[in-house]
Amino acid sequence: MFINHEFENGAEAFTEMSFYKSETNLRRHATAPFSTSKLRVGAENYYNPFGPCGSPNRLPDELIPDVPCSGLELTIDNYRFAELPHIVDNDGDTYRFLQGFRGEMGEWDWETAFSHSKATKEDTTHNRVSNNLMAEALFDSTAAAYNPFSGGVNSNIERALIDVVRFNETELTTFDAKFSHPELFMLPAGPVGFVVGVEYREESFIDDRDDRLDGTITFTDYEGDVYPYVSDVVNSSPTPDSSGKRDVSSLFAEVQVPILDNLNAQVAIRYEDFSDVGNTTVGKVAFGWRPADMLLVRGSWSEAFRAPNLITVNEDIVARNNNRNDYACIYAAENGGDPDQDTLDCRNSIQRIAQGSDFLKPEESTNTSIGIVLTPTDELTVTFDYWSIEKESTIGLFGEENHTVLDLLLRIENGLSNCDSAQFNPAVTRQTPDDDQVSIYEAAGICAGGDIQFVDDQYANLDDRNLAGYDIGIYYDVKTEMGKFKFSYNGSFIEEFEQVAGGQAAVLVAAQESGVLPANIPIAGFADLIGQDGNQEKRESMRVSWSKGDLAASLSGNKIGSFYQSSLTLNDGTRYVIPSMTTFNATFDYSFDVNDISTRLRFGIRNLTDERAPLADRYFGFFSDAHRDYGRSYYMDFKTRF
Repeated sequence: MFINHEFENGAEAFTEMSFYKSETNLRRHATAPFSTSKLRVGAENYYNPFGPCGSPNRLPDELIPDVPCSGLELTIDNYRFAELPHIVDNDGDTYRFLQGFRGEMGEWDWETAFSHSKATKEDTTHNRVSNNLMAEALFDSTAAAYNPFSGGVNSNIERALIDVVRFNETELTTFDAKFSHPELFMLPAGPVGFVVGVEYREESFIDDRDDRLDGTITFTDYEGDVYPYVSDVVNSSPTPDSSGKRDVSSLFAEVQVPILDNLNAQVAIRYEDFSDVGNTTVGKVAFGWRPADMLLVRGSWSEAFRAPNLITVNEDIVARNNNRNDYACIYAAENGGDPDQDTLDCRNSIQRIAQGSDFLKPEESTNTSIGIVLTPTDELTVTFDYWSIEKESTIGLFGEENHTVLDLLLRIENGLSNCDSAQFNPAVTRQTPDDDQVSIYEAAGICAGGDIQFVDDQYANLDDRNLAGYDIGIYYDVKTEMGKFKFSYNGSFIEEFEQVAGGQAAVLVAAQESGVLPANIPIAGFADLIGQDGNQEKRESMRVSWSKGDLAASLSGNKIGSFYQSSLTLNDGTRYVIPSMTTFNATFDYSFDVNDISTRLRFGIRNLTDERAPLADRYFGFFSDAHRDYGRSYYMDFKTRF
C-alpha cells in the first residue's frame, strides 16, 4: 500500500506499507548418518544375526562358527534410514513500513524518511532421526528394537523419529535525510549541482536452532565425542544459536560539475562508521564527454567496500562434515612406500569448525570503466564499456585441504626432528598415529600424523582478486503501422579473473614455486579462475517486444557461457567442460479498463523450450551456482492501476 499526501505548504508525505506471508512444503531425501559419527548395533539387539547364543534371530552356528556365544556388536556405515523422506514445512512473515517527507526550503530540496522491516521464518523438518533415540533402539533386546536388516519394512523406526525446528528473525531500521541544490554556484559552462546527506541504520539477526542441534540436548558417540563436535540429529552437524546486531552511521556528498558545454564531471564521497568493524571512506569520480551529438564518451573511477556480514562476525563454532583429502597423508603415502594407499586412508570425512571473527575488516575494491554510447539514429543506441575491478581483503575461509597442505609444509620443513614436541598447523587436530602411520610417515621423512579429527577454519580477510572485461549493449525502438517494436541485447565478457594469494596462501604458493612443496599438491582457489566452476567467460541476454493498442507480447532469452568443472577430468586427462545453456521466456498481454480502472492480464511461459541444466558432478546433477533446472512453467498475472 502506498499513500501520498501533499500539504498546503507544498511539502509532501509518502507512506509505504507491505506485508508478505508464505507457506511452503518440501519432500527431501531420507537421513543417512555421518561416517565420522557411526552408530552401532548392540550385540543384544533383538534382530542382530550375530547376537548371543539363544537370541531369536542369531544365525545358525554352522554359518557363523567364529562368532562367540556372547554375540558381536556391529558398526553401521554407509547406511540410510530410507523408510520415510524428510518433510519440510517453512512458514514466513515479512512486513515493512516507511514514512517519508519531502519538500523545498528556499532554494534547497530536501527529503527524509524512516523505515522499519522485520522478517521471521520457522522451518520444521519432520521424520528426522535422533542419535540418542536410535542408539537406544539399536541396543534394545526386545522386539521393539530398531531392525536395520528389515529392508525398511516394519523396522520400528517410529520410536526414533523427531521434528527439528529452526527459527530465524531479521530486523532493519533506517533513517536518512538529504539536501540538494541544483545551482550551488555558476561556472562558465553552467550551474554546479550539490547533494549532501546522512543515514543511520540498525540491523540484527537471530538464528535459533533446535535443542538437539544447539547443545541443549547432547549426544555422545562411541568414541566419546560430544557437542560441539556431534549433534543429536542424524545427518546434521552441531550448530549453536547465534545472533548479532550492528549500527552504521553514514555521511555522503556529491557534486555535479559542468566543466565545458560538452563535458560534465561527477565527484562523490561516502563515509561509513560500523559499530563492529571500524570505518571506511570511499570516493568516486566520473565524467561524460559528448564530442558529437551522436557520440558520448563516459568513464569513472570509484572505490567501494563490502562490510563483513553479521554472520561472519558473530557466528559461534559451527561444525560441518565434508569428504576431504589429507595432503600430509597423501605425501607420506607417495613417498613412504604406500602409493596406492593400501594401508593409509587419505580421503575421508573431515570435520570443519568455522567461526566468526571480530578482527574482520571490510573488503575494499577499486573500479574503473571507460566506454562509449553511440546513437546514430533516434531509434538505435549502441553502448560499449570496458571495466576492471581490483578487490583486496576478500573475506572467506582458508579451506580444509589448504590447511592440510600447510600442515604438510610445516612437517617437511621440520623433517624428523623432535617429532614428539614439534608444533605443526594448530588449525589441524589429529588423532594419535598408529604404528602403520608412524612407519609410513617416517619413511617419507616427516613426523607422523594420525587421522584428522577436525580443522579449525576461522573467517578471515584473505586474498586479492583482479577482474576485467567489457559489456556491450544494443537497443532499438521503432514505431510502425504494425505496432511498436523494441529490441535489446546485453552481453558481458570477462577477460581476466585472477585471485592472488595472500597471508598463509602466499606462503604455500611461495613454497611450491621454490620446490619445497611438490608440484602435484594442489593449492586451491588461486591463479587464473576464468572459465572455472561457474566463472563463465561470457553471459548474454536479449529481449524482443511488440505492442499495439490493447495487445502486447515479448520474447526474451538468456545464455550462460560454458565453463569447466575443476574437480573432474575425462579419462584422457582433459577438462570436463559444462556446455553453455540458453533459455527463453515469453509473455502475452491484454490490457483493458474496468470502470475506468486500467487493467492488464498477462500469460507467461518461463523456459519456453523446456531446456534442462547441463550435467555436472553436483548434488542434484547440475551446477546450481550457475544454472537452474526448473523446466518449463506457466503463470498468469493480473494487474490493476488506480
